[in-house]
Amino acid sequence: MIKIFSILFLFLSFSLNVYSAQFKEKAKVDYKKFSGSKKEEVKEEAKKKACLNGLKKYSNSFDSQKYENYMKVKESIENSYLDYMICEVIDDVQDKKAKTYSVVVSIEILENPLNAIINQSSAINDASSDEKSEIVFTFFARVVDESKSFDLKEYERTDTSDSESASEIAATDGTETVIDSEVTTSSSKTTGGSDTAKSDQLVYSVRDDINNSFIDSMLDHFGDAKFDLTDIYDISDELGDFNDMLLEEFEFEGAFGRRTLSKVNKLLQEDGEIGFFLIATASIGQKEIDQSTGNILSKATISGSVYDLTGKRAKKIASVSPQVLAGLGSTQEESISIALTNSAEESAKQLINALNNRGVK
Repeated sequence: MIKIFSILFLFLSFSLNVYSAQFKEKAKVDYKKFSGSKKEEVKEEAKKKACLNGLKKYSNSFDSQKYENYMKVKESIENSYLDYMICEVIDDVQDKKAKTYSVVVSIEILENPLNAIINQSSAINDASSDEKSEIVFTFFARVVDESKSFDLKEYERTDTSDSESASEIAATDGTETVIDSEVTTSSSKTTGGSDTAKSDQLVYSVRDDINNSFIDSMLDHFGDAKFDLTDIYDISDELGDFNDMLLEEFEFEGAFGRRTLSKVNKLLQEDGEIGFFLIATASIGQKEIDQSTGNILSKATISGSVYDLTGKRAKKIASVSPQVLAGLGSTQEESISIALTNSAEESAKQLINALNNRGVK
């Protein structure tokens, strides 16, 4: 009886967590025989029922567009549900009198494979669709130049011809004598810089290796989601030149010039085949030391936007939520690499969701 109440308590305690990627779920099945091979069949039936109950509740948290795409592949997902979740029995109860078997399972949704199969069914990947909008991208990553991100104060000494009167008292044979004299004065001052090694004004640079790593990682995520993106440099030389301007503005200012971005969107619209323009950026900050491990910590700040070019004017329809993602490694390069990987994963996830929510065709 105590065990039954314990399970009921777990059911109530975790009912509010069904919309997260990790949660618990329950199920109960009736049986006629609970021995031999039938016992294992009953256990497997209860487990599957609980797992699918969890999948059902998780899918109910989708927005309408994603849920519509999910329903297209629901049967396929349920037939191979363990490919899309880790589902393990953590408690069970057999009621011999009522001939029922109940389980509590722990569920972890594997979002990447689940989203991948859902995205395959989205309108943008519908092979029967005659209308597909080309999606153009530009992705940038910059990193603090540690050698230039501090500027110590410079001290200057200035000798002057100014003189001041000075007096001192000398004692000779017990008699005080006042001696007057002149002394030359000097002054010093500090110019520029900071009293500390780290300046408030950080200097960033776009390194090819870091920038390419970020781009490759972003494209991997879009590829897994079955999105085919076009590099802005492949559209025209003029757009390539403007993209270089965007890169330079991001490198030194951390933001894009309004006029430059407006011109890029206008040129993309004039192409006639392009429906959406994606931007994603990552800025890697100064090296830090993790106090708990002593390893090197790098933090990346992400941003991004989705522009709809199908109307008369380009319209921003979504933005990547600004946030900081960290990478921890034994070397600075390792920590930067992990921070970039985490940044690309989160940025791509938000951009892909934005496209799916729009029902891009």
